Amino acid sequence: MEPVIKESRINVIDLIRGFALMGLPFVNVLAFWSSNINLSGTQEDIWIQRFLYLFVEGRFYAIFSFLFGLGIWIFLSRAKEKNDRPYALFIRRMLILGLVGGIHNLINPGEALLLYAILGVPVVFFDKVPKQINLILGIAGVIIGSFLGAKLFLPLPLMMLGLAFGQYRVFESYIKRRKTWMMVVVLSFVITIISVAFLWQKAPADGLVNYMEGVELTEAQVLSNRAFYGFTNLSFNLAPIFSVFYVSCLVLLEPLVKILLSPLNAFGRMAFTNYIGQSVVLVIISMFLPSEKIVSYSVATIVCGLVVVVQIILSSLWLRFFKYGPIEWLWRCGTYWKWLPIRK
Repeated sequence: MEPVIKESRINVIDLIRGFALMGLPFVNVLAFWSSNINLSGTQEDIWIQRFLYLFVEGRFYAIFSFLFGLGIWIFLSRAKEKNDRPYALFIRRMLILGLVGGIHNLINPGEALLLYAILGVPVVFFDKVPKQINLILGIAGVIIGSFLGAKLFLPLPLMMLGLAFGQYRVFESYIKRRKTWMMVVVLSFVITIISVAFLWQKAPADGLVNYMEGVELTEAQVLSNRAFYGFTNLSFNLAPIFSVFYVSCLVLLEPLVKILLSPLNAFGRMAFTNYIGQSVVLVIISMFLPSEKIVSYSVATIVCGLVVVVQIILSSLWLRFFKYGPIEWLWRCGTYWKWLPIRK
């Protein structure tokens, strides 16, 4: 049987995963520091808040869901070549992911890993469904889910779409399809720019003021908050357009500046470890924040940026000596139920 995937890793997928991972702490910190984070009253803080909801919220989560579906196809394709029980291996893989997700949910309620583990089980069997049907179901589901603003529903069609991209082997021949990707970049860029201009006008000038115990919001702040919720709903409706633009840009850039982007590639290869690590670091920091301390969006953004930079550096250093990140290695050992070498 001819190998389904000729390379041990498809570098552009790790790059996209690393890019998506960069955006997660900037959104998750709003939940981890919910009792402390708030607008400081400066225009800079209002713009940073608006920027996060415009360019980050929902965009990177969508990419991760898509990549999870793609990862299902990659895992299954390789498992079919090496093992006569690929679906049993995958179910065990999801059980481990669900266990880790359940534990992680204790510090990050509503996090994605547990949901991914649950959805991954039915999605894997769509591998037997024709790729055309998976593609149609994925695209239709994303459009409907985005239009309705159904954030909890969207991971399923996004996974289906990722699975379909795997079946079509899109990322195995992305270099040969540069013209197609260029057209996607140009079209998504134009729509993204129009969306940004539209959404920027819809965002209230005073931003969203979070409720804090003992502080009563003024009538103007309540009205501004209502307008901001409308802005975020519209922003979420248009999120897939931004995600397509981000992914297509990375696909075009990867062959041109591969060396420069290698640290981000390493960051993506250790996505499981780094995702959990981000939560642990942000929770530890929150433990040292006094309950009455207000943390501005500017400060929170700087902290998250530093966390990402440190993780990128550590990931690059780690992978010089080891094949996998520590949690990735344990996940792999548990999946195959044997002790695998981690040193290079």
